[in-house]
Amino acid sequence: MVDPLSLAALGGAALTGGITFLYGQVTELLKRRRDRAEQAAAAAPVVPAGPVEVLDGSLVARPVDLEVVAGNEARLLELRRELADYADGLVRPDPADERLLERVAALRGLLELAYGQHVTFRGEQRPATGSPLQAGTPAQVSSYVANVTANGPGAVAVGRDNTGNITTTSYAPPPSPAPGASPGG
Repeated sequence: MVDPLSLAALGGAALTGGITFLYGQVTELLKRRRDRAEQAAAAAPVVPAGPVEVLDGSLVARPVDLEVVAGNEARLLELRRELADYADGLVRPDPADERLLERVAALRGLLELAYGQHVTFRGEQRPATGSPLQAGTPAQVSSYVANVTANGPGAVAVGRDNTGNITTTSYAPPPSPAPGASPGG
């Protein structure tokens, strides 16, 4: 389950560590995917196992789901770019910044799908790191990430499995009449 509010419980330093961890993991996954595409015989990457200081437990070594990485590459790149200044230590994250927390939660959700297990930071109240994801998690994460990454004027977020046409309506005020023009004509 994607829950940005659990990230709000982390202090600034813990949130920085979490962002840095996610940023590094996603960077490595994207590099390995690119390298693997160039070398068809390369083995699928494996989740890095063992304790990580910012996590509440250890990740379980298992093959990474490269289809998840490939299918979400554009979103992974976008979210990674948006968190770069935090990961590089140029900006301190504010645990009250909802937009930031949503992006961190979206990036974590995609990483969890690729790893097939939970990634939980110390101090969070959610399933332990390394525990398997629930059956409905992929659909929840896909829908959440679509909503988080949709932005800009007229943006529409559509979750997975939606079909049909989407019509957007602009609710902008009507244009003002030109100076000197008479109303109604």
